[in-house]
Amino acid sequence: KNRLLVLGESTLADHRQRLRDRFTQGGGSALPDYELLELFLFRSQPQGDVKPIAKALLSRFGSLAAVLAASVEDLMTVRSEDSRGRSKGV
Repeated sequence: KNRLLVLGESTLADHRQRLRDRFTQGGGSALPDYELLELFLFRSQPQGDVKPIAKALLSRFGSLAAVLAASVEDLMTVRSEDSRGRSKGV
């Protein structure tokens, strides 16, 4: 692997751990809704940046509660762009 790829993977892993730590220490109120949603998305997408998807879901449904209540069919219609401008689905 090249150095940038390794650095990128490490940075994402660090970000995920920092979110978990902030949640553990401060509970749900310590994180904005998009970061809470990222915690859920970590389980379904074990690699990569899920922030764009979290923000797209919140934009589409309006709230964390509405995202969590949405049907699988509705969730599957949401698309986002990653940091390289590539389209990505939930």
